[in-house]
Amino acid sequence: MMKLSSSLLLGLSLAATGSAQAVGSVQAAHPDKLAVQDELPVDKAASEHPLPPSWDKLPAGEFGERVVRGYQYFVNTQSLAPRFVGNGLNCINCHMDAGKKENAAPLWAAYMSYPAFRKKNNKINDYQERIQGCFMYSMNGTPPELGDPALVDLSAYAYWLAQGTLTGENFDPAAMTVPSDEDLLKGGKRDDFPFMQAYLDAGGSKEPELPGRGYPKIDEPELAPDIARGKAVYEQECSVCHGTNGEGQQVNSHYVFPPLWGPQTYNWGAGMQRVNTAAYFIKRNMPLGQPGKLTDQQAWDVAMYLDTRERPQDPRNHGDLEKTREQYHGGKSYYGTEVEGKVLGTASYPNHPNKPQ
Repeated sequence: MMKLSSSLLLGLSLAATGSAQAVGSVQAAHPDKLAVQDELPVDKAASEHPLPPSWDKLPAGEFGERVVRGYQYFVNTQSLAPRFVGNGLNCINCHMDAGKKENAAPLWAAYMSYPAFRKKNNKINDYQERIQGCFMYSMNGTPPELGDPALVDLSAYAYWLAQGTLTGENFDPAAMTVPSDEDLLKGGKRDDFPFMQAYLDAGGSKEPELPGRGYPKIDEPELAPDIARGKAVYEQECSVCHGTNGEGQQVNSHYVFPPLWGPQTYNWGAGMQRVNTAAYFIKRNMPLGQPGKLTDQQAWDVAMYLDTRERPQDPRNHGDLEKTREQYHGGKSYYGTEVEGKVLGTASYPNHPNKPQ
């Protein structure tokens, strides 16, 4: 079994994926053909959830190397995938503990939720298309083309987490099927997904329930979310990490705490700009290391405050703000509405600043 070496963890770069072969038809991502980051329906948080595999369960050989590269892309996206990223975020900022943490949209559950029909682009999306959407909206970037080696590696990491999490203590990476790149990029919600025999022998379902998936819902607040209350919560609980003006914190020009509004954060097309999505995430995961500290009301209020700050433009906006709001934004988004004397979206920051010319 391959051990996780410091050279793999610290020395990987984009060049490491250069020899991987792109699969399927190469297709550039386009904002009008990618869904907004609407999550599949989730329930309340579960008290028990499966545990993802530890690094001593890393598979041997080339596939194990792909898993590690995917992990590296995930936790250090800015540095290792700069041509795809247009802001100061890494994937890990929305998917805590390197995509392993329950109730923080863990990868082991996300992988098993695709392919899935998504109403916002009116078609079935596979897993790689879901990742493209993350780069387009959450990272305000230029998504890798379909089949790009970066997508293969990110999918390999998610696939390994899913296999190990579902199988549990009997997970043996040597018994894990190594799929083709084309199959790897699809996701796990399909008839021919290679469930491990140990999982099936233990009574595992081919349509597994995934407690801890997504950002579990919280109750609607007793009082309507309020900007002033949310600002007070932000100043007391959030600003120490994310900055007085949501600018985040940097060390040596590298963000150690992500910006929450302004030019370096997710754009108006991202799922996190919806008040409910942000409230669910905040309640279960913030403040860092103190999940559940905030009341439901506080989570809704601070989410409201964040959603009424300006950020990069929705990349699907072609100059008609009202049409963009009507087509892509529902009641949980304040994009295109007047707040504090300004219409949100009229002074948005640019899209895809790193997009190749």
